[in-house]
Amino acid sequence: MPDVRFLSWNLAMLERSAEAPFSWEQFHAESAVRDLVLAVEPDVVCWQELPGLVPFVETLNLLPATTVSHSGNLATLATHERIAAEPAPTVSAVGGAALLTTFGQPPNHIGDGPGAVTVANVHFEPGPAGADRRLAQLAAVVEASPTQRLLIVGDTNMRVDEAGVLFDAGFTGELPPHPTWDSHHNRFRDDGDGFHAYFTRWFASPGLEVRDVRVHRDPVEHDERRFYLSDHYALSGEVRITA
Repeated sequence: MPDVRFLSWNLAMLERSAEAPFSWEQFHAESAVRDLVLAVEPDVVCWQELPGLVPFVETLNLLPATTVSHSGNLATLATHERIAAEPAPTVSAVGGAALLTTFGQPPNHIGDGPGAVTVANVHFEPGPAGADRRLAQLAAVVEASPTQRLLIVGDTNMRVDEAGVLFDAGFTGELPPHPTWDSHHNRFRDDGDGFHAYFTRWFASPGLEVRDVRVHRDPVEHDERRFYLSDHYALSGEVRITA
């Protein structure tokens, strides 16, 4: 299977930033989201915290499964080319925590097909008190994956030290090159002291390599105001099969 370029973004229900001008409306946000997706050119898009709509991007189609997390909906999109490939990707939900999309040949009695990989679009329990719930959701995602090759990507809400259980299981998952939450600079809600974190990140099982990871931190500009589309930054990268 060819390399898969991914983009993950928590869209904060497409709400208006506290710093946006009054003239900024939801259709402006949808258009700006589309512009970023077209610039990144991902094969698969993982969105978290969507309201009751999915921003239109003409190069991608919504895969036929969604799930409702603790805040909004998860949705996964793939390019027309990936959907038209043989076999077509399959998608399934893991109770409000993830959408699992499998590309390539399905596994057989001796293991995964030569091009099979599953991308888990995740949105785990938030908050410092949610660690046990996040661990249970993580375990459910790994258990539900139809392939051993598994990329977990999305708004994990995990604290850095919580990743140890995945590393012990053989997963890799370097921190992104920049925080994916930084309310020192991104005053989307402007509701308290700022902090930075790596809530949106990736983890790859053995047999997968992730490279070219970027955090998209550029604000938009409208009516001479600069602000952000979400309280989370988008994350992109490329995953390839190594074994």
